[in-house]
Amino acid sequence: MPHLILAGKMDLGAAAGVLDSTVHRWGRAVLKSENRWVRSDGAALLVEGVVVEFSRPLHPVALVAPHHGDTIIRLWSPVSVERTDAVQRWLAIIAATLHGAGFGRFKGSNIAERLWQDLLNQYASSSS
Repeated sequence: MPHLILAGKMDLGAAAGVLDSTVHRWGRAVLKSENRWVRSDGAALLVEGVVVEFSRPLHPVALVAPHHGDTIIRLWSPVSVERTDAVQRWLAIIAATLHGAGFGRFKGSNIAERLWQDLLNQYASSSS
C-alpha cells in the first residue's frame, strides 16, 4: 500500500483545515483534494480526491491516521483505486501540505522518491 509517514501524532481536525481544494497539474495529470471528514473521535481523517490522467478520472480516498507514534498518509483500503504514479503523487501532495503547515517532519515512504522529493522542498519553503 503506497504511504508516507510524518513524524509524531497530529491534531487531525486542525490538519483537515489546512488541506484545500487547490488543483495541481503534474505532467498530463490533474490532481485535486475535495471533501475531508474527521472521524467523530478525532482518530482518523479521510480526504476525497480526484485524479484525472489521459481523460480518465480516478477517485482515491486518503486516510491520515496515527501509526506507531507517527502519522501515516495512505490510500483508504475500502476504496479500490489504481495506484498510478499520479495517485501516489496526490498522496504526496497531502503529506507535503501537512509537513509545510508544521504537522510533522517527513519520516519515510514506500513511494518512489521522484514522486515526492520536490514537494517537500517546495512546501517547506512556501510555509517560511
